[in-house]
Amino acid sequence: MKLQTLLKAAGITAIAFLLSYLVSAPFAATLTSFFAPSDKTDFNMADLFCQIADGRPVRNLEDRIVMLDIGNSNRGEIVEQLSVLSLCSPKAVVLDINFELPGDNDSVLLETLSLCPSLVLPLGVGEKGGRFEITDRPFFYDSLRNVSYGVVNFPTSGSGTTIREYVESFPMVAGGSLPSLPMAAAAAGGYKVNMDWNSEEVRTALISYPSKELKTIGHDEMIERAEEFTDRIVLMGSKGEAGDVYPTPLRRGISGLEIHAYALSTILDGTELNRFPGYVANAVAVAICYLMVLGAIGITSGIKGLVLRLLQLGLLYLLVRTGYWLYVDKGIVADFSKALLMIAFGLFAVDIWNGTVCLIDIIRKRISAMRKHSRQEKI
Repeated sequence: MKLQTLLKAAGITAIAFLLSYLVSAPFAATLTSFFAPSDKTDFNMADLFCQIADGRPVRNLEDRIVMLDIGNSNRGEIVEQLSVLSLCSPKAVVLDINFELPGDNDSVLLETLSLCPSLVLPLGVGEKGGRFEITDRPFFYDSLRNVSYGVVNFPTSGSGTTIREYVESFPMVAGGSLPSLPMAAAAAGGYKVNMDWNSEEVRTALISYPSKELKTIGHDEMIERAEEFTDRIVLMGSKGEAGDVYPTPLRRGISGLEIHAYALSTILDGTELNRFPGYVANAVAVAICYLMVLGAIGITSGIKGLVLRLLQLGLLYLLVRTGYWLYVDKGIVADFSKALLMIAFGLFAVDIWNGTVCLIDIIRKRISAMRKHSRQEKI
């Protein structure tokens, strides 16, 4: 094959890569702004696989975890609910409720908390120089014995970032590290937790969302369903708090309490989803597009052109199936978004290249004709 053809295919592939980047880049004035909300700029193709997998008829009931939805309960009602839980013998009680300010009858609250078995309380942290310091804590922080603390922060880069991961531990400015709320919950429930308590870096892991049924019990049905708290890890918080709702690969608008439950379930399962390296996915995208473009040069119409476009559709389908197979069967999360876009834009890039070459040739002929006409006039 001629070197000129190989270089031409490389140039067309570069155009396809540029087009795919412009479409997928956040905040770009592209077609994505018409199809995705402004806060949904971190599209990942693996989210599609998560939704497809969740739509399967096979469901797994998560019976080790129960969420207690406190709704709009006030502090006195929460104390009553904690008292009921203490009588139900749960494995652990995990609060996603921050008693940041003192209130009336705090002695009753503190006494009730001290009676809760394997209690985990929430903390909020803020980043400082690559490490973290506590920014939100209960007013009685460190005054209760035999309690654990877990950090409720999610690993996000913006207000609309999709929550795909949980943090295992947060390295603290004061030294050591603090576990996230799901990690602390697993440890409090008696499950083995693999965590480096002296880690110097923030370690994250992917949450396994699909095909799980989480149990939620409302605060108004605690008495009737009291036996369902026994030997379970109880996550206690509100699912209806407007400021605690996030987009996830599964669907938009999942409460922070539910996300903690999904992360805890992932930890208890020992599920380890592996990330397909981004540079490998980009290399796959470029290689597939290059080979397709190489076969498309000079064959863009007629029967061969039709076959080529059918091949393009086949490649798109094969890529989606491969990504889904990796996600479901191998536990590998592969974002082939770039590859899909490059395959989709590959033949369009060929048309751009051919059209540009044709336009340049027309301009060149016009200039040549004008120069020839000018010379004739001078003669």
